[in-house]
Amino acid sequence: MTSFNYYYDVLNLEPGSTKEDIKRAYRRLAQQWHPDKFSKKPDQLPEAREKFELIKEAYHKLIHAPYGDTLKNVSTKISVRPPSAEEHYQEGIGLLRAGKRKQAVESFNQAIRKRPNYLQAYQARAFTLEQLGLGLQAKADFEKVATLKQQMSSAPSSNPDVNGRPDVERTFQRGVLQFKSRRYGAAIEHFTTVIHLNPNHIEAYRYRSQAYFRRGYDDKANADFRRLRDLEQQAKEPASRPSSSSRPSSSPRKSSPRKSSPRKSSHSTSRSLSRWQCIHTLSRHTGDVSAVAIARDGKKLVTGSHDKTLRLWSVKTGSLLRTLSGHSQAVHCVAVSWDGKLIASGSADTTIKLWDMRTGELLRSFGNLISGHSATVTALAFSPNNQFLVSTSQDATVRLWSLKSGKEIYALKDYPEEILALAMGWDGKAMVYGGNSNQLHIRHTKTGKLIRSFSIDSQPNRAVALSRQSSLLAVGSGDKIVMWNRQCQKKLFELKGHTAAVSSLVFSTGNQIVVSGSYDQTIKLWNASTGQNIDTLTGHQAAVCSVACSLDGKVIVSSSADTTVKIWQQT
Repeated sequence: MTSFNYYYDVLNLEPGSTKEDIKRAYRRLAQQWHPDKFSKKPDQLPEAREKFELIKEAYHKLIHAPYGDTLKNVSTKISVRPPSAEEHYQEGIGLLRAGKRKQAVESFNQAIRKRPNYLQAYQARAFTLEQLGLGLQAKADFEKVATLKQQMSSAPSSNPDVNGRPDVERTFQRGVLQFKSRRYGAAIEHFTTVIHLNPNHIEAYRYRSQAYFRRGYDDKANADFRRLRDLEQQAKEPASRPSSSSRPSSSPRKSSPRKSSPRKSSHSTSRSLSRWQCIHTLSRHTGDVSAVAIARDGKKLVTGSHDKTLRLWSVKTGSLLRTLSGHSQAVHCVAVSWDGKLIASGSADTTIKLWDMRTGELLRSFGNLISGHSATVTALAFSPNNQFLVSTSQDATVRLWSLKSGKEIYALKDYPEEILALAMGWDGKAMVYGGNSNQLHIRHTKTGKLIRSFSIDSQPNRAVALSRQSSLLAVGSGDKIVMWNRQCQKKLFELKGHTAAVSSLVFSTGNQIVVSGSYDQTIKLWNASTGQNIDTLTGHQAAVCSVACSLDGKVIVSSSADTTVKIWQQT
């Protein structure tokens, strides 16, 4: 029989709480986890239903039990037999619902010790470890989950190998089916199993990186993409090598240009004709540099990183001016106010922080456990009058904040998927956003009223930009950029040249130039009127996460998963 301790934990209450406390806790949690709130999130709906039923069960058990019985049950902890694996698992789930993750992990440990192949316990522990930031331990559990599922679903004829491991190609094909069905979590589990069994399986890395992108795990997607590029390069090398009797020192160098001439010649031509020079490489961050923003006067830039810090730099000298610490998890986005006095940063810890550009002082935090975003903050934009801040998040909401009071003015909750990209017009009257859906929404900034929606060909949309007059809209749609006339909702043309997803976009020098950053490690400059690729900037060793331009268009800054920031200057 489940103890009252467990039910109190489910409602996040102390044992012996009053009936009124129980009612208040039930109303709050039932509203949070009601399945109707997850109708547009089918991947989260089963979990919501399970949590909602558990909350109802706990409420009915506690509210209808005599108060003395609950106290008696709480105080009597002597058991006639050791708890079973199932009881340890249920205890862990209760602790998890109560936000006690570390204690939950210990309960799942106990369940697994008693039942070594307890699939649900491994799965719950994996997600809990991931939330605690213990990525390596979580990865091991995810791999175990995938293996157990494979063993359970394999028919006798599927024949694991002689070591009892699941068949690699069969597991890969199952992952592909899950991916095409948009069940990205299950697909990741299958591809992880494939990679565990065959660390050089190129296609498993390719599919898993895309699944990670669609789930919003950019750092993991970047790591897979880097590994994919390395494996592809290794696969090309044997084809360009001479026979074993030849000396390997010079022959590969002579034959490889013929093998990859189109790619190398385009880059070499760009470098020889490039009017841009990398004047500084900034390398003080210790994690992926996910975001960069530059002040309008072009003198300072700010970067945000997965190492949980922001750093303020001098554009002219490349020197580090200040390090800002305060976030408890990775920083995913940064913005500089139009007057250059404020910095805003958004993080995986779900908070937004406002900093003084001059002193580095933390002025305010937006959002907490009760209000604000409930998932990673993905993009930020200041209004030109410095009165408002707009934020988007993986929780599929857009929120408008008052910079003066710190209060949330409104929250828009009608986008069907995670929101990954945001741009505000230069007059501050309109904003556009998109993400893991084929929809782009344009709204009035101050009121949140919908102006129009665009239907985009592919997804996810990780980058958007509005021209200075807000007449042109650039959308990063997969590995291409689609140019739209915003007013008449007309698709103008596509910019093609990147070989991986476009991660960041910005207009430079009025409407004339579009600058794009991509996971293919390059930055490209395009003529916004003709779609011609004007220049390609190379030098980063991993995915480019963010790009920004000075107001005069003479400086470009780029940040990358290679932990560096580059400052490019027009020559």
